[in-house]
Amino acid sequence: MATLAAVTAVAAHADSGAPSWGPATPNFNLQVILRPVEAATDTGFGLVKFRQPKDAEKVVYLDVWVRDLAPNHNYLLQRAVDTNVNDDCSGTNWLTLGQGLVPQAITTDETGTGRANLFRSLASIPLGTEFDIHLVLESACYQYTVSQ
Repeated sequence: MATLAAVTAVAAHADSGAPSWGPATPNFNLQVILRPVEAATDTGFGLVKFRQPKDAEKVVYLDVWVRDLAPNHNYLLQRAVDTNVNDDCSGTNWLTLGQGLVPQAITTDETGTGRANLFRSLASIPLGTEFDIHLVLESACYQYTVSQ
């Protein structure tokens, strides 16, 4: 099983009089690097670009790119958050990301590279809310048999 993880802090915010994309600071728009978890034998990695337009809809768009993973496999991007903003991501409320409320797999090609454009509505979250967030990219469970 390949597992990549990232840890970062993020804030949700919108302002109708600003440019079409939110500012870079504080952390309204992020570029999160996915790396193998500690002690993993995998060398894959990835990038998740968080982008939130400055509009009334409060939707964050996630441009996900991974490489050097198992070829022709599906992976799910999950996140957990906690509101104690201290750069210590202790949240365990894992949520699979996708097209709004519908989870979507990131499928790798024959070279182990995959891309997906995901999004999540933040409409129920008050403006200015800050939280620590961490991400994990995990494959489904597979059975493996050693052979000669």
